[in-house]
Parts: sequence; structure tokens; C-alpha cells
Amino acid sequence: MPISSLLFSLLAGNNQLPQGFLDIISSLVTCSAFFILYAEIHYRFKFTPSRLFQRQPEIIADAPHRLPPNTPVPILIFLKDAHLFSCELVEVTVEAQLVKPLQPKDERAPLPTLTFQLLKSREAVNKPWWWRILYVKLPDDWLGWAQINVVIDYRVGRKKFRCCNDNYIGVSHAPLHVFLSGASLPSVPNYYYGDLHCHTNATSDQVEFGAPLEAMVALAQAQELSFFAATDHSYDLDDYPEDYLRNDPALRKWHDLQAAIRRLNDTHANFVILSGEEVSCGNARGRNVHFLILNHPHFIRGSGDSAERWLRTKPDHTIAEVLAMLTPQALAFAAHPAVLTPYLESLLLGRGHWDLMDLQHGRLNGVQFWNAGRRYEEEGLQQWRALLLQGRRMFAIAGSDAHGNFNRFRQITLPFMKMIEHHRHLFGSMRTAAYVDGKLQLDSLIAALHAGRACLTNGPLIDFSVVTPNGGLARMGDQLKTTGGMIMLNAVSSAEFGKLAYIKIWRGDLERREETTLYEETAFPHAFQHRVQLPLPSDYNHYYLRAEAITQRESFTVEQGASCRALTNPIWIEKQS
Repeated sequence: MPISSLLFSLLAGNNQLPQGFLDIISSLVTCSAFFILYAEIHYRFKFTPSRLFQRQPEIIADAPHRLPPNTPVPILIFLKDAHLFSCELVEVTVEAQLVKPLQPKDERAPLPTLTFQLLKSREAVNKPWWWRILYVKLPDDWLGWAQINVVIDYRVGRKKFRCCNDNYIGVSHAPLHVFLSGASLPSVPNYYYGDLHCHTNATSDQVEFGAPLEAMVALAQAQELSFFAATDHSYDLDDYPEDYLRNDPALRKWHDLQAAIRRLNDTHANFVILSGEEVSCGNARGRNVHFLILNHPHFIRGSGDSAERWLRTKPDHTIAEVLAMLTPQALAFAAHPAVLTPYLESLLLGRGHWDLMDLQHGRLNGVQFWNAGRRYEEEGLQQWRALLLQGRRMFAIAGSDAHGNFNRFRQITLPFMKMIEHHRHLFGSMRTAAYVDGKLQLDSLIAALHAGRACLTNGPLIDFSVVTPNGGLARMGDQLKTTGGMIMLNAVSSAEFGKLAYIKIWRGDLERREETTLYEETAFPHAFQHRVQLPLPSDYNHYYLRAEAITQRESFTVEQGASCRALTNPIWIEKQS
């Protein structure tokens, strides 16, 4: 049976297929990056059963995966499609327990469970989108991993229901895990953290939807982010707000999102939302790839891999055509360029990946290779290094690619049949730390990103610069002509992200086109901070410098022993004769 016929049989609910075929298709689609938001369960083909469908709104509870000290836990309660299946919220109860304290006092003593009643009165919900943030104040001495269950009692018609953390069918309903940190994020003056690839509820279609924009601001601030980019899919932004199966010539959804971003930027001091778009466009082979476009004032159409017209996958624009449309202040980054396309996405959606030839365009600002796991992170890093050694002045950024997903990632793997959960792509887990001159605002942040003054991190922070003999200063992203100078590095971590284990400064020789180690350290007198002052090498004429720091965590993560990492953008040096 052809793979397309097999997939259609699955979508049509054919339960006579052998389990082996189901396992193969499940594994293929599980590898996919296609269905990765909060899961939409109400869409189904006409006359086709769905194992995920139920006559209730989707009900989801979410919370940040980490919080700084003395911060109330924001619990996001989110209902979708209550206009189709109205309900009444009766009670919201939160049960919290410190399950893995940083400093256990007595391992034999039982850890208490605290209970909070959060809903003051019953509330009828009959809107397409309804959300509320309810706050829980945990004891100040609770440090470590807290386990939180959000129990929601509700009525649909005359029937009473209760769900824990969500009402999806076939998932774990496991507790939310929130790390209550004993310290703030590692800090150096003028650095601000943000997530440059995430999706709002403007991304909403047959299988997925994102989080409300205003809720994202509240949960971002709670976990010490100062900005994020709203990069919704181009093929969702051109839909009617009330019908994701039809395109809207007036682009009301896109215009509404721009207006909401402007309003929230005006009302939230010291926080910036970057207007953006994840544009689907054509690579050199005519395959659909994804493009992060930030701070561009116009919508760019891209629907080749939208699945709105099956097997009609020709891109609307090429990479070069998209770049030619951009205003000078717009930013363009290749999204997850090293992630290989699963077979079904390639076959049915015409998707491909970014080759080195696609990354040669001079207007391209950089790459966002850090969001999809260690394998693709390493492959993306190697791709970026190859471009740097070719002489490209190209910057890197980080982003989670979160579609909601503050605490747990829920994904449809087999349409209408199966869902899975994991803890990747969590909002704010992959951060860009931007060095901003002066006050944080939209213009100063855009200027920092245009200049490449940013460090990528999921833990430690690196401040990296060069001081010249006459007192000049070059930061990440700068080009410098000088007769000498001092390299200045300041690496900072915390107990949450682990002790410093490895620091390296790389030198990229642009004449020999090779990258070698200039400085390396693995022993640190101070566990969470290390400073380096090093003279510029005198035996190279044209090169770049970049730095890297790795920490080693102990038992402070879900994946025990996992390391954290920071990468800087380069400083380009030309020896002055």
C-alpha cells in the first residue's frame, strides 16, 4: 500500500490495519515537527471517528517550568472551543508538594502537601478562547522541584466532570513540575533574556493552537524573561479568525495580532514583544523551509506546507524573494536549519531543510539552530561554524519554538488517534541574552540583535568583549581593526544551572579557514563565576573569536546530570599594520 494511502486509511479511522503499520507510521510522525502546539481535538474529517474527540472544550492547566525566589506560581487555566461545547467551571483546586528539595533536612520526614482553592465563584464559559491566570504563593523556604496538580471540576450540560492538569484523552495527566530556584537567572549588567521563537494563539488550525499573547507576557515575566518574539506560522496568520480552513483576504488575524502587540508594548514597562512571523518559503531545491522574520511591518505569505491544500506544496516565495521584501530594520534568521525533515512531512508537505547554499544570502542576519535537542544543536553549530569560516558575518540566536508549552509539551502523533508528552520545546528554556545599550525598549533591542550582541544559553551567561590599547571596546558582533588589545570574558552560572565545568575561546582563522582553541579551562577556583583577561594573538591577521561555557548540573533537572551551555556570537578582528 502506498504511504499516502496508508496515511489516509489511518486518518479515516481504519482500525483493520496491522499494528506493525500503525507503529511504523506512529514513529514516522512522532519525529515530525508538524503537530507541536497545544493539541486541537475537535477537528475531524466528515464521517470519520476520532479517538481524541470529546464533546467538551479543551481544558489545559499550565505553569512556568522555573521561577526565581519569592515568586508566586502563575497557573494558566485555558479553555478552547467552549462556544461549541459550553461549560461551567465549578472549582479549581491546586495541590502542591516539594518533591525534590535542594537541601533535604530529613529524608525520613514526609513532605507536606499544600492545597489551595482558587475559584471564588462558578463561572460559565461559552467563548472560543477563555483563559485566566490564578496565583499560588508557596512557602519562601520551598527551593527545588515542586509538583503541582491543578484539579478542575466543571459541568457540561447536566453532567459533572473532573480533570487533572488537562482533559485530553490518552495522556498521563501527570503533575506540573516547577523548579523553585534559590537565585535569579545569571546576570551581568545590560543583558536581557528572551525567547526569539515562540507561537501565540494566532497559530491555530486543525491539530494545534498556541497560548494567548497576554498570558505569555505574564508567564514570561514570572520566569525572568524581558522579551519574546511572536513568530506565528504564515499559513495560520492568513486565516479567518473564526475559521482556520479558509484564508482571509483582509488578514484580520494578522492585523489583530499587530495591534495587540503594540498595545501590550505600550502598557508593559521593561518588557518587549517583537512582532514576527515564521514564514514558509522555498529553498534552492524548491522545498518548504521555515524563516523567522522579525520587526517587518508587512505580512509575508507562505502556505506551501500548510496542509490546507493537500499535495499542493509549491512555495509561495523563495528565500531570496522573501529577503528582497524586507525593510532595513527587519531581521531574518533561518529557523532550525539543521533539523532533518521526517519522511511524511517531505512527502505530503513538500518540506526540506536549509542547505549551506541556502544560507549564503547576504541579507540573511543569521541562524536559529538551538531549539530541537542536542543532536540538531550540534549539527546546527557545525553548519554555523562552516559559514563563519567562509567569511560570513552571521549571527546566531536561540528560541524554544514553544507553542504554549510552558511546562509540558503535548503532541498529536497520529491524527485523531494518539498523543504523547515530553519536556522539550518549553517556553523560555532556550534563551537569547541580548546586550542592550541603555533602557530596554523595542528600538534598542532591535539594534542589539542587528549588531549580533547576544549570547545563546539554556543556563550560564557569558559577557565577551575586546578592549583596545586606546580604550576602545568591541562587543559580540563587532568588527575591529587594531594593533593589539585584551580579550575580556566573564562567565556566570548558578546552583540551578550547575557549576562551571568548561570554558573555551575559539579562534577562527579566516585565511586558513580553520577553527582552533585559543583558551581552555576546566578547573575553577570559584564554582559559579570565572573571569578571563587574555592578550589578542599577534600571529594572525584576520580572524574571529567566540566563546563557549558548559556547566554540570547534579540533581536539579528532570534529566539528572544534564549539562547547560552558553555560546557567544563572534567578534571579528583584523590586524592593523
